[in-house]
Amino acid sequence: MVSERLRHRFYPDSRRDGTAAFYGWVRQHTDAETRMLNLGAGPPTRAPLRIFKGEVARVVGADIDPLVLDNDELDDAVVIRDGRLELPDGDFDVVLSDFTFEHVEHPVEFLVEARRVLRPGGSLFFRTPNRRHYVATISRLTPHWFHALVANRARKLAADAHEPWPTFYRLNCEADIDRAARAAGFQQLELRMFEAEPSYLVFATVPFLAGVAYERLTNRFPSLSRLRGSIFGRLLA
Repeated sequence: MVSERLRHRFYPDSRRDGTAAFYGWVRQHTDAETRMLNLGAGPPTRAPLRIFKGEVARVVGADIDPLVLDNDELDDAVVIRDGRLELPDGDFDVVLSDFTFEHVEHPVEFLVEARRVLRPGGSLFFRTPNRRHYVATISRLTPHWFHALVANRARKLAADAHEPWPTFYRLNCEADIDRAARAAGFQQLELRMFEAEPSYLVFATVPFLAGVAYERLTNRFPSLSRLRGSIFGRLLA
């Protein structure tokens, strides 16, 4: 296990914290009047940066798993049934979808529903793995039972954390996202590529240092930005 001293040596602040960067961007476009849908909300995160309840006018969560109904970080919650959101048209200013796109089996249908519940001019913000990155590549090449065995341990999650959901990686590169977004009726797409600190590799020193080298390389050279680990995106309705 990588020591906190070594980790702090390379990452002494939050500049390479993907969660801080993504949610900082989202908060540039929200205020006390914002009505937000957290699409793929899942269980409580217990992460202050990811909680909007009490900060915006209303936060509704939606997920295919009924456990979302017990998420106390939401004002209200609904279960997605047969790909449909039981929510009115144009009811939200912002849809937030954090690490959900990789689990979407039918991308256009998913984005059509997200577009339907957004008001004209509203935004869908998303964060998802880049399938060109080494973590996503390993994930795509290994079976789901392997993900269930190692993913939560690598992320240092609690022993009782929900096991990973199945992944499809059908919305995890620029071209696929753009194609599906256009088909769903979105008007504009903005993408940002982000390489965070290699938190998946803290289980051992050598892999962690290799991850640090990869992070430094892809962040130093713009020509390598397509190999960064996460895709941050904003779709305008």
